[in-house]
Amino acid sequence: MSSKKQSPYDWRELASCASNKKTRKLPTSWRAKFRKVWVWTRRLAAVAILCGLGYGAYYVYENTYVEDFFGVDSPQIGKIEFKSDGVITPAWLSAYLKIPRKSRMADVNIFALKQSLEALTQVKSASVERAYPDTLRVVISEHKPMLRFYAKVDYSTRIYIMSPEGAFFEPVCMNASFVEKLPVIEGYYPDFDGGVPKKFKRAAILEEFLAYVQAKPMKGLENIEAVNVRELGSITLPLISVRTRDNTTIIFAPKDYPKQLDRLEYVLRYSAEKSLNHIDRIDLSLKDRADVKYSDTKSK
Repeated sequence: MSSKKQSPYDWRELASCASNKKTRKLPTSWRAKFRKVWVWTRRLAAVAILCGLGYGAYYVYENTYVEDFFGVDSPQIGKIEFKSDGVITPAWLSAYLKIPRKSRMADVNIFALKQSLEALTQVKSASVERAYPDTLRVVISEHKPMLRFYAKVDYSTRIYIMSPEGAFFEPVCMNASFVEKLPVIEGYYPDFDGGVPKKFKRAAILEEFLAYVQAKPMKGLENIEAVNVRELGSITLPLISVRTRDNTTIIFAPKDYPKQLDRLEYVLRYSAEKSLNHIDRIDLSLKDRADVKYSDTKSK
């Protein structure tokens, strides 16, 4: 019986046999895990660096003179478009910004202009952008005036305006007679922050109160000289005290304004009809009545 001689495997068969065998996955050592984390950390860091470089390039393009670096012929500024929701005028803005005539669009640092505008305490926010080919566009939002405030600063008296949000600012382009007609806020002794008084936190209460007063005009309350907020922060009995230009003090509780104004209207009308003496003080903060104190002289 002849035995059949078995031929040796060639390399293809060896590879096929090796692939058919089940291989057991060896556990990963902590060193290998650390290397894997390190590799991914480096990749993520590289991506972050590329993003930072991209943003930096965009920032430089928007705020510096990139056109000069690359030799691009930038057009001159043809006009400046100005838009504001307040009283600052284009003429004042032009004098303040001092942009030289025949300046090129590329020569204008719009970031610096924005910072300069927002350094004005009257300006709430500002945006400056190039609108090619030759327009510079400036848009600002201003704080609205509600009350005026006087403070001693460096041995001189300065006037500030308070907005409905309680922010104080130095007035720009405001008519002097308009400012003089604003009621003065009294009884507030603020610290200063950046050259202006710190924000008055209860301004929303005054805004609501003045809105009710303006919505119900009446003789004797049309000219408010001052609003005293000394007792507005009281926990037990918060009060708003108003002084009119004819020197009558009227005290309100910071609630139920329509009811208090109805009482005030009755008191003023009754006093006028009866030709009573000048009223020194009216207290409307009481629940069911108004206390009235008359002076010794007749009303004019």
